[in-house]
Order: sequence, then C-alpha cells, then structure tokens
Amino acid sequence: MTTVIATTAAICSLAAAGALPVLAAVGLQWVSVTLAPLAGALVATLAATASLTFGGSLMSWFVALSALGAATVFGLWVVRPDLGPRHASPGRAAGALDRVAGIVGFLMVIGACAWSLRGLRSPTVGFDARALWVMRPGWFLQSHAHLLVDLKARGLVLTQSAYPPLVSASAAVAWKVTGIHTARLGVTTVAVLNACALATAAMALVECGRGAAVRLARSWLPIAVGIVSAVLVVVVAAGVTEPFLTNGYADPLWSLAAVGAVAFGLQLRDSPSARAAAVVLILVAGTTKDEGFATAVALVVLVAARSIGWAGLRGDRKRWAIPVTVAVAEFAVLLWWPTMMRVIGARGASSAFTTRTDLAHRTTATVHGMSPYLHVLILALPLAAVGGLLLSGVRRRSRIGNDLWAWAALAVGLGAVGAVLVASTSPIGPWILSTVHRITEFPILEAWWIIGVWAVVGAAGPTGPIDGSAGMPQAADLDSPVPTTAPVADPVGVSA
Repeated sequence: MTTVIATTAAICSLAAAGALPVLAAVGLQWVSVTLAPLAGALVATLAATASLTFGGSLMSWFVALSALGAATVFGLWVVRPDLGPRHASPGRAAGALDRVAGIVGFLMVIGACAWSLRGLRSPTVGFDARALWVMRPGWFLQSHAHLLVDLKARGLVLTQSAYPPLVSASAAVAWKVTGIHTARLGVTTVAVLNACALATAAMALVECGRGAAVRLARSWLPIAVGIVSAVLVVVVAAGVTEPFLTNGYADPLWSLAAVGAVAFGLQLRDSPSARAAAVVLILVAGTTKDEGFATAVALVVLVAARSIGWAGLRGDRKRWAIPVTVAVAEFAVLLWWPTMMRVIGARGASSAFTTRTDLAHRTTATVHGMSPYLHVLILALPLAAVGGLLLSGVRRRSRIGNDLWAWAALAVGLGAVGAVLVASTSPIGPWILSTVHRITEFPILEAWWIIGVWAVVGAAGPTGPIDGSAGMPQAADLDSPVPTTAPVADPVGVSA
C-alpha cells in the first residue's frame, strides 16, 4: 500500500467517524466536507482518553464512539425529521450567482490547500514530530498497562508526554486502519488535517463575501473579493506555517483551527450551525497542544459571551441556557486529558513556574523575540481602525461580527503563549530561538484573516444596502443592542 493510498484510507476513516455528527450539527454545507475529518480526529482523541481512563484498546473505543454518534444522529432524525441536515442549513434567499459563488469558492480553496501541501513531495519528518507526535501513536496502540508506563516513565529525555493527544491519536488510528506503522504516514495524515483546518477557516471568508452580497447589494464584487481573499489567506498561511505544515508538527493544526473557531464563533452571524462549527474547531485546537488548550479555553468564554449577547445581559435566561451548556461541555472535553495526566502523574504534567523566575528579564526577551514575527500587525491595526470608522455600518448590516471580537481572540492567544514563555524556568533565549516561528502562527494568521474580512467589507461598502436605507440597521445580530424580530437565514455555508 502506497503512502497516498494509506493516507486516503486514514482520512476517510476519520471523516466517516465525524461525518454524521457534523451533518446533524452544521448541516449540508460545503464546510462540512472539511470539518468531518477534524471531527473524526476528535473522536480519536476521545477514544485515546477513554482508553487511558477506563482501559480497553483505542480502536475499540474509536469504533464504539463512532457508532454511538451515528446511532444518536439517526435516532434524532427518526424522532424529529424536521431536524435533518437541511434544517441545520436552511439556506438564503439567493439566486444562481450565490450558489455558483459557493461552489467556485469551495473548489478554489480546496485547490489552494492542495497546492499548499506540495511540501509532502519531500519525505521530511520534523524533529519534534519524530520525537513526540509520531512516537506516541505506538503508545496508544499498546495495552493499558504499557500506556501508563510510557506516559509516566522518568528515564526518557522527552518531557512532553502529557501533551494533548489529538495528533498522536489520529496517527494511531491511521496506523491501525492501514497496518502501516511509519512516521511518514503519521506526517501525511497530520498534513491533510492541517489542510482541512485551513480550508475551513478560508471558507468563512467566502461566506463573508456571499453574505454581504445577498444582504447588501446583490453584487458580484463582495463575492469575488471574498473568494480571492480566501485563496490568498491559504497561500499566506502556507508560507507562514511551512515547513511545519508538512513535516508533522502540531503547531499549524491548533493555530489554523483556532483561526477557524474565531471565524465561525465570533465573526459570522451567530447561528446554531456556526456555533457547531466553532465547537469542533475549538476542541481541535484545545486537544492538539498546550498553547492551543490555553487559547481554546479563552475562545470558549468569548464565543459564549457573544452568543449570550445583549438580551442575555438584560436577564433573558433563554439566551443564557444554550451557550452556557455548550461552554460547560467544551470545558469538560478540554479538561479531561490534562486532568488524567495529573491523576496518573504523567511526565511533563506539572507546571514549571517558580517565584524565583526573573519575570522582567523573561518578559523583555519574549517581547523582543516575538516582535519580528508580528510585523503584520503594523498593517492590520491601522486598517482595522480606519475600517471601524468608515465601514462599521456596512459591517453591521452584512451580519459580520464586530472586529473587536477577533482582536480579543488574537490578544488572548498571543498572551497565552507569552505567559507560558515568561512563567517557565527553561532558558529563555534558546527556547525562543527554537520555537518563536511556530508559537506566533496563530496571531499572525488571525491578523491576516482580519485583513481579509475588511477587504470584503470594503468591497461591499460602495454598493450600498439592497433596500436603499443606507445607514440604518436592517436587523441586529448579537453584536448590536438593536432588537429585531425578522428571521434571517443561516449564512454558514453553501447548501451542498
């Protein structure tokens, strides 16, 4: 079996595990195609954690959880046919241009993502990938007793055994399904998951353009700019994340998933399918790496706050119930693995923080080490300020979330990574030199995504609202205190 065939089989297995839950929650959207493998990777993560917690093999749990998810979805559709996948994505009052734009946008984004994986032609396995991410899959395929020994043994030089399991669990499923236990297969499987996360985040830009065109102008310009911006974001992301995008590192996956979570959870119009997509992406980011975990925790709070909105702040308990319940469930999933690491005393599970750390020196070194990689902020910050002054009304009417949500997410993600560097006791100079490129990927990519959104808003600005009532909110979303009773169709993606 060639690597291409083995990787295809592995990704199809993951996609099969996640497809029905994604269809039930997100609906018949183009974005569901790229979310399904990521949801399957989450199933593998839960299987690995359940295997560690309760015993039993990873694949037994993977199959059982996949079957349980499928049975739950089918049962729901039998009892409530009105909650089928088309109900989750009712579509918009749009014409042929909107549908064609969705298809063209999807194909162009997928093509750009495929091009970004050209680095796989060179069979490279990164140092951390070989030392950690594609070594632990073998642990997950061993017995429960052996897994405990592998995670707790103090004799190994490797100190990050307690890292979240998504990458290694997905590679373990790939190994078991194909029978090929090679680092190369682990790298290619992770690379395709990276591409799925990148495509998902980029498709949100396509949706911004389509939504703006339908609600404001029925013009091709916002659509075209949205598609072009999405493709350019893919190209930029490939440059920012290489060579780690295709050599097995976990940093691109959590960073790209976090960008997608911000897009669907904090930028597109708040809706059940958008929140469902955000949940998948938040959990992917949080179960991939420690930096992703810290960022995911903050995103859970931000998405819940936006979903509660002004009505919730005024005391509407119905607006509190669902966001809070979803947030609690997300926290439960995110905390399950690190809690188990502390319970079993896994290697690398305890904090290295000490009050003797020279915080001032480490903070200065961290700021100076990161700043050369954050030059995109010099472009994004003034652009966002000008856009906020001139185009806030257009942005509000197009149902794109307030720009401050995205900047808050960028700030907490950057702050989480910086806090880890400052609080640790490892030598700060060598650590920054060896990791700063990877740990700044999320804020860099998020800044480029913000620029892409403002490009779409700017393209929609000259055309004006479709009913000619310039300057008047057509309906409020949860970023505005203006009430509305008019139903608005879900804009998350194209009906397949």
